[in-house]
Amino acid sequence: MDAIRNWALTVALSALAGGIVWLMTPKGSVQKAVRTVVAVFLLCAFLSPLFNGRRGLNLEFLPEAEATLPNFDAAVSRQIQAAVETELRARITEVLDRRKISGQIVLATDILPEGSINIATCRVALPPGTDTGGLAAALREAAGLDVEIEVNERKG
Repeated sequence: MDAIRNWALTVALSALAGGIVWLMTPKGSVQKAVRTVVAVFLLCAFLSPLFNGRRGLNLEFLPEAEATLPNFDAAVSRQIQAAVETELRARITEVLDRRKISGQIVLATDILPEGSINIATCRVALPPGTDTGGLAAALREAAGLDVEIEVNERKG
């Protein structure tokens, strides 16, 4: 309790001293600068128990808060995985749209144990008779990886 009383006294005296200094400063730009300095001074006085180490306020009586949410890392990884898939689909679709080609994009990604994303499958299935000249290079440039091109065979 003694530590809390000393801390409260420090904050109160700091506020009083800061108020007196602020009232004594002339109006104008100097007063704005002094107001900032007084605010920082009061903030330091308020947070002083955290900076004093063993001599300061002992906060061991507070319950320890859990810093991480359950499954937080997995949720973030899934969101990143979805963002990667969305970006790849958009880049491939842009190339196909420019060439006026309709096709089905097949993506399969998974998250490796160290957290990186593995692109297991990146394939474009195209209708029969599609001109694929230069398409592989355009897709490689847009997606940043080799995209497998599959042209469906005509039936009959």
